[in-house]
Amino acid sequence: MNEPEQENANQHQPEQKEPRQIASIRRFWKLVATMSSLGWSMVLPIVGGALLGQYLDKTLGSQFQWTVGLLFTGVAMSLYNLYHILFKETIE
Repeated sequence: MNEPEQENANQHQPEQKEPRQIASIRRFWKLVATMSSLGWSMVLPIVGGALLGQYLDKTLGSQFQWTVGLLFTGVAMSLYNLYHILFKETIE
């Protein structure tokens, strides 16, 4: 193979990444997935508890007992989710 043909052959081959670089990219995306899962599992119980509490307060005619109660329940649930997700990730 002459030199111009060899250059063209090398241009069409995809660049090979090192195994360390591939492992680093996988770890990055696993961390991104864990953090987004953690965010959703913390936000949804808190906001859901506050919205459900507000709805129940309006429906039942109470002032803010349900809102505060379910808000704290949502915070407790989100802290449990935080502990569960982080503990599970450290085991793996």
